[in-house]
Amino acid sequence: MVRSLLWGIVATAALGLPSTPVLAGTFSISPVRVELSGAAKTAALTLRNPTEAPVVVQAEAMLWEQVDGEERLTPTRDVLVSPAVFTVAGNGSQLVRVALRRPADPQRELSYRLILTEVPGKADRQSSGLSMALRLSLPVFVDPPALSAPRLEWTAARTSGGLALTARNAGTAHAKVLSFSVTPDGAAAPAIQQNVTAYILPGQSRTWTIDDNNETATASAEWNRVRVKGTTEAGDFEVEARPAGT
Repeated sequence: MVRSLLWGIVATAALGLPSTPVLAGTFSISPVRVELSGAAKTAALTLRNPTEAPVVVQAEAMLWEQVDGEERLTPTRDVLVSPAVFTVAGNGSQLVRVALRRPADPQRELSYRLILTEVPGKADRQSSGLSMALRLSLPVFVDPPALSAPRLEWTAARTSGGLALTARNAGTAHAKVLSFSVTPDGAAAPAIQQNVTAYILPGQSRTWTIDDNNETATASAEWNRVRVKGTTEAGDFEVEARPAGT
């Protein structure tokens, strides 16, 4: 019988500590994030196959960029992954090595993604099941020699759909927003909770449209200034954001 496998990207932004393994369909991987630098140009990950059947996996590194709020992955030779294609035996494991092939940026963190894709086996003609491939996407960060850190700047803007809240990373390292809530500054209106998990790379931004199922709520005068409270990978924060034109 053909195995029915999950197709999708495991968004590591939703994961916890880098040492926590990712369980994904037919195999797991640990750690879930790769950190390199000019002084530490190599790292290793371990894939484990808890099933009886062997799993064939293809590994590749991609340049990770964010352009106009969209994720962009581009093939790159900056990072070498070895082996590129391998078979993990049933109840076995495989070590995957990642190596940096370029100098680290002097001032800013570099970002890549390690893509691990299961290669589906041949379909059983007698099976009506659907054979699909599992795909994992893990972040790879390259630290600069200089001290780096994220620095989020929050702004708000009126739009036809309500209130748009933007976080721009003016720092030199990635930021990871885990959640935040928005309230009118100085007013008694209830907070609007946004349960999000998102990476924001250096020099990039991400925008959320605040929707509390009541379009008139955020359009009132109370919302001319808003207060944002939330949690990032670096800790809790609280800032004020004023919509443009107010």
